[in-house]
Amino acid sequence: MIKHGLIYMLVISSVLLGCDKQETKVEKLKLTPPPAEFISPYRFLKFRVSAASDILKVAPDANGSIVTKTSQYETRYESNDGVITYSEVALLETAPCSQTQEFDPIVLLDAVAVDFRRLEPQMRMTHVATYYDHNEKLKVRVICQQDGMPFIVAFSHKYYGY
Repeated sequence: MIKHGLIYMLVISSVLLGCDKQETKVEKLKLTPPPAEFISPYRFLKFRVSAASDILKVAPDANGSIVTKTSQYETRYESNDGVITYSEVALLETAPCSQTQEFDPIVLLDAVAVDFRRLEPQMRMTHVATYYDHNEKLKVRVICQQDGMPFIVAFSHKYYGY
């Protein structure tokens, strides 16, 4: 009798423990691999805008930013004093993202030719994942900035290590 009571109590306890847990569903994305000529945007950090403009074959705008667009990506390079200090890639195939839906950042990093094994996780929330690349002294963020928009992978040396 005591044995049956213990088993019954264990079963009830395990059921009650799982009551407040919501199953988190991670969004599985299948993205087109980057083309062979794709250069990950972090490679342009610290380049002069004029040199990056020549390589990308796109003229900078009045603010010194360069924007390129393909069917897969919209890439933005921002500069200070003529040097690129920030870049981001909007993965157009991922729209619409949701700030309340979990996602797999590794798939998104692969889509922009970033080796996840080189990154150290720093912060993870439902809509953002932040990593450091200590070899490149780089802060890498995978973000759903707004519901309905594509995911963005952003690169910067600013605030690396903070």
